[in-house]
Amino acid sequence: MISLNATIFVQVTLFLVLLFILNRLMIQPLYRLVLERERAIEEKEKALESAGMELEKMALAYKKRLQAAESEARKAWETAKAEAQEEAHRTMLTTQEEITALRQKVRAEVEDELVKARKSLKKLAQALSFEITTKVVGRKI
Repeated sequence: MISLNATIFVQVTLFLVLLFILNRLMIQPLYRLVLERERAIEEKEKALESAGMELEKMALAYKKRLQAAESEARKAWETAKAEAQEEAHRTMLTTQEEITALRQKVRAEVEDELVKARKSLKKLAQALSFEITTKVVGRKI
């Protein structure tokens, strides 16, 4: 059987004193340490989440800048291409105009030469006909 005497009160008192001392020296500092670590872990998780969101924002901004740069490059390419085509068209028109002018000039020169040649041939034909007539008739006409 269990006998209750004064030693049980002493043991309970010593146990409570030991519990109080352990609480003050070990349990409370360990509990504070656990709380601090949990708080530090939560802060780091928040910082990590914040950094992840910032990284996503930066990636989105990078994609937008990249798309804008690609769009600008495409527009510049199209503009340069259109300008080159316009320049080629202008050059073609200028060349065609020059060719037309040159043809007209050559035609005019050929026409002038033809007129001169006809006049010259007409004079030569008249002289030859006069000479032939003179030889056929035997006298000067």
